[in-house]
Amino acid sequence: MSLGRTWRPFGAAAIVLLASSCATPPKAPPPRDRFPLDPREGASGAFPPDAQDGWRSLLAGNASGARAEFEVARRQEPNSVSVQVGEIEALVAGGALPEARAACAEAMPGSGPGDATLPLLVACGEAEARSGQPIAGYDLYRQAAIRAPERAGIAARAAELRMQARDQAGQEAQEAAARKDWAAARLAAARAIEIDPDSAAEREAAGDVERAAGEGSAALERYGEALQRNPSSHELQGKIARLAAERGDWASAVRALDRLAAEDPSFEAEAEEARLSFRLSNWPDAERAAARASRLTRGDAARLVWWMVPEVRQLRVSEGIIASDIVDRSDREQIARAVGLGLLDVDRETHRARPDAALTFGAAARLDLRLYALLAAPGSAKCLSDRPVETLDPGEAIRVARECGILDEKDGSPVTGPAFTKTVDRIRDLARPGEKR
Repeated sequence: MSLGRTWRPFGAAAIVLLASSCATPPKAPPPRDRFPLDPREGASGAFPPDAQDGWRSLLAGNASGARAEFEVARRQEPNSVSVQVGEIEALVAGGALPEARAACAEAMPGSGPGDATLPLLVACGEAEARSGQPIAGYDLYRQAAIRAPERAGIAARAAELRMQARDQAGQEAQEAAARKDWAAARLAAARAIEIDPDSAAEREAAGDVERAAGEGSAALERYGEALQRNPSSHELQGKIARLAAERGDWASAVRALDRLAAEDPSFEAEAEEARLSFRLSNWPDAERAAARASRLTRGDAARLVWWMVPEVRQLRVSEGIIASDIVDRSDREQIARAVGLGLLDVDRETHRARPDAALTFGAAARLDLRLYALLAAPGSAKCLSDRPVETLDPGEAIRVARECGILDEKDGSPVTGPAFTKTVDRIRDLARPGEKR
């Protein structure tokens, strides 16, 4: 009996608690995070019965019925923000987009979207997006996502529109550039970067605009920004290299092309050309022209070895044959020294050096071997120990030059300035290994 009296009060209390629990109203559902949002959210003022009906119709997918009901409510409460928002949502849902955008312009607070309710931002953002204006739509959705970061659906729609807005801005930049409207093209390109600041493609596109506008320095800056974000892009590195070359910035061109050539041998020719151009950029005009000649003359070869090899200018020359056809030439000193050192031959009967004649491959091979013999330390040029260079005929000279490693199998006629310059460099490396040129 005592035990029963102890438990009866507790049992009664449990019954009271249970009854109280059953009487508690259910929790409100979480707010929607996708269009349409509840138009009452963040708004004050009355929400008349017809607006309630309009909201229920909207949720049920009946856009036309919702529009009619919100119109009635609007006549009852013309200044109600929530009714205005509901009407805009019904217009958007029903595809009446021009009317929806006009209603948005009317409903937006005078101080701008920053003071708009969240449902108004989303409704008007959706109106712009569905009207093919993703940039405007993204601007409104972005503000909505900042306002309510916990609403995953709003954030997802903002992210979706962000990509569309970026692409639209990029397209506008291309179209403006095609019209040569550089101010509009730059503005649109900058907008694309603002929308997606981590995109290498947008910065590359901005560089393309600057390059087309003739602003090489600005283009290189944009390309550099893009390369920081996508350092493995061969296309970007190629653009940087070629633009740098166009501007005579050979140091930048060489760096970019050397990186490319290290990964892709197909860029080696361009890299070699850039290195040559970098090297020639401060050479005298005549020597630069000779180093680029598609068919080298004997006089060109004399000028190049004079310029490239200090020893040719410094070595003592014994008295020899004087070439009669160089007396009136501006390069007579260079040719005379090449003849005196045995780099070029002179016809002993006519005493002519033929400076304007093409340098044959055989004559070039003999010049190469003689230069090697002049530069190499005594006894180090083992490949020349069998016969003096001057006794070799052209065919033998070519064979020995290949044996010495001065010429390779791809070298041949005609002798070009770039090939000759490269061979002289190779001779210096062979004769003085480790010496810094």
